[in-house]
Amino acid sequence: MRSRGPGLRRSDSDLSPILNRRLTPLVQTIAMILPPVLGAALQIADLPARADWLKRDARDLEIQNPCQPAFLDGDWRAAAREVRTVLDGHTGRVGVHAPYDGMPWASPDSRLVAAMRDRLLESLEFTAAVGGTHLVLHSPFLYFGSAQTRFRGAELADGIARTVANLTPIATAAANQGCLLVWENIFDLRTDPLDALVAAFGSPWVRRSLDTGHAHLMTARGGPPVDTWVHAAGASLAHVHLQDTDLDSDRHWAIGDGGIAWRAVFAALAALPEMPRLILEVSAKRQDRSLAWLAERGLAR
Repeated sequence: MRSRGPGLRRSDSDLSPILNRRLTPLVQTIAMILPPVLGAALQIADLPARADWLKRDARDLEIQNPCQPAFLDGDWRAAAREVRTVLDGHTGRVGVHAPYDGMPWASPDSRLVAAMRDRLLESLEFTAAVGGTHLVLHSPFLYFGSAQTRFRGAELADGIARTVANLTPIATAAANQGCLLVWENIFDLRTDPLDALVAAFGSPWVRRSLDTGHAHLMTARGGPPVDTWVHAAGASLAHVHLQDTDLDSDRHWAIGDGGIAWRAVFAALAALPEMPRLILEVSAKRQDRSLAWLAERGLAR
């Protein structure tokens, strides 16, 4: 495994410009009146065609190539240099999606944990190389039958404790480089196990993420509507994947093509003390259509 130095240690006071750019009172007032500006999740190959759009309104960006482990096995440093070149002049925030296939964060297997840590440290290195300040992790609460079958009572507590123990070095490394770790709901039926996991890290650099499509899909199993997830996460919600879907599968449809109650979602977001990073996680060709649908209704721009 690689040996990496501790890097520059960040204090909690460094969080403000990371979470929400420092705003003058006038800009704060304007931000409360105007709909939020949406960012986008993209592959590096899509950046040249979307760069001007990202730069024009300082849109946030999430680079998703590291989801595929083969990317981190390649020349990701050259890819990071390409990203910096294409994004020259971009003033929005940048983040990265970490690998997730075959990553059981609560594993008791020390060799597997070492391999997962190495992958995440590589992901953090790439994040730093592109100037990123968030890294998305998938929830460890997978299930067979029901989202809570294996995660209740003492077993839930054990799963949380193992996940925290396994990934505390990653959380520390992320904080040292000024990067948020955000935990995304996947098969989660309820909000509280994931909220408890985030709280167990005891760090302002470990926060909640929400995938709107995943949450909506779980309403078919009795889960709460998407806006309830926003309210439950509250101030811990730092990041949102915006996508629409039906109740059949994880579609990543354009906004408005599925069944999510978007007015309720954006009303809940507006009630938060700080607006999370709002990332359109739909294909590049669906992003403009999604934004047009939301803009027509005065929900986003």
